[in-house]
Amino acid sequence: MQNSKVTGSFYLINSLKNYPKHAVVTTFARFVAVIAAANVCMPAAAQNKTEALDNIALPDVVTPVLYVNATLARQQTDSQICWQVLSSQRDVLVREHNAKPWLLRNLAPFVGAAMGGVVGGLVLNRQVSAQVARRLALPVIAGSGAAGFKVGPGGVVGFVLGGAIGEKLGKQKLPITIGTAASGALIGKVLWDMVFPPDVPPAPGNEPDDDIPVEVFARERVCSSGVQTAYEQSVYRVGYRFSGEEFVADLPYDPGEALLLSATGNVTGPARIRLD
Repeated sequence: MQNSKVTGSFYLINSLKNYPKHAVVTTFARFVAVIAAANVCMPAAAQNKTEALDNIALPDVVTPVLYVNATLARQQTDSQICWQVLSSQRDVLVREHNAKPWLLRNLAPFVGAAMGGVVGGLVLNRQVSAQVARRLALPVIAGSGAAGFKVGPGGVVGFVLGGAIGEKLGKQKLPITIGTAASGALIGKVLWDMVFPPDVPPAPGNEPDDDIPVEVFARERVCSSGVQTAYEQSVYRVGYRFSGEEFVADLPYDPGEALLLSATGNVTGPARIRLD
């Protein structure tokens, strides 16, 4: 056995001696390259095999839901809301009239009241004695002012003109003078309203025999300040148990009674089953 080993070594050494030196070097270099490539490729192949095993889809785990707390985010903002409405022309005129200052709205009646009070005092002083005029001055002036407030400046002017005409035609008879003065007041008020019509037309009557006026409507833009409320999507805080430990997850959907978990314990979706 020993002789065979010696003989083999002898023949191997002699064969290597017979090869050219460059052939021996080339063969040895190829042998080293094969060994190095094997050392590099074998770990990479092992790693690829491990990754392939990891990529195998494992079945989901079904776990019951321990509790669910739903929250709803609400945001409120102040804004102006506008819309269009149909309003009657009289309602529009009423609002415009009420929007004016109080003194400007009642200017004509107050002027008529002042004129009526002055005219009443002058007529009183002219018709009765000074002593009687002093005694009746306050009630006469107050009553004349109230009448002037009602009929306005045009009515007071008509009262004066009618009284003057009645005094001339009736030869200073008091009943005729009073009648023509009252008629002149009514005519003066009508003429004043024709020249200076009121801001608001008279309201239609409610009696069955009253005429039904023709209504004219206008389109208006009405605005009002208000609060707009916006609701964001609900968030469900869910508690579940995995591998003996309790976990909490915020989900954008209602989980139901059970959850599907991956092999690592992450929630993949609702289980859509009932747990009895």
